[in-house]
Amino acid sequence: MGGRGVSGLAALVTAAALALAGCQGGGGDGKAVQQTAPVTKAAPSTSAPKPEPSPASSSPSPVAEPTVVTISDHTGTAVGRAVAAARASGLRYAVYLQGTGASLDGGGRTASSWGAGEKVCEQIDDPADRTPSFDVAFVVARDGRDCDGRLLHTPEPTRTAAGGGTSGGSSGGTSGATSGGSRTCAITSPAGNCYADGQFCAGRHHGLSTYGKGGEYLTCEQDSAGRWRWSDGQAG
Repeated sequence: MGGRGVSGLAALVTAAALALAGCQGGGGDGKAVQQTAPVTKAAPSTSAPKPEPSPASSSPSPVAEPTVVTISDHTGTAVGRAVAAARASGLRYAVYLQGTGASLDGGGRTASSWGAGEKVCEQIDDPADRTPSFDVAFVVARDGRDCDGRLLHTPEPTRTAAGGGTSGGSSGGTSGATSGGSRTCAITSPAGNCYADGQFCAGRHHGLSTYGKGGEYLTCEQDSAGRWRWSDGQAG
């Protein structure tokens, strides 16, 4: 081969080398191009967002109504027993007279005194503490009347045909006190005792009759001096 052929082969080798370098350089300027790894994007989160905490309610909590302990109903039982139950429970109690308008809304006339054996006509409970007067109230009959307000007029005993004695009449109502005989005192003193002949009687008893301590028939009437006394109708 002549010198021309050698130089031509060298030129081909050089051209091939340059072509190879151009493919790797990408810019043809001979500088190496630094390849970077592809960036992988993170997949979007599929979890649900956390709920925001709800603010505390600004409305005030309801206030419970005051309540008072109640006792069992003592209507029809002795007022002394009812009062003892109220005291044992630490309740404020009151005793009112029947027919005077006692209620939770006020009114009513309190009894100045009463016999422990008197019957409770009505019981008024106040569990919601509506009235400052009492937690429980007991209503008793007025002297000379029953729980329905009727007058207690003990009928006069009727004489029997034989022996001239008397037969016991029935009383219009009782308070639990018994006389020395078999008859029951319909009207008693504040202490629960039967009256006796000659004792003064209260204004509310004027004209009423009852049996006395000895079983005698007494009427509240005026004596010769105009004073109201229990009398058996006989002088002395």
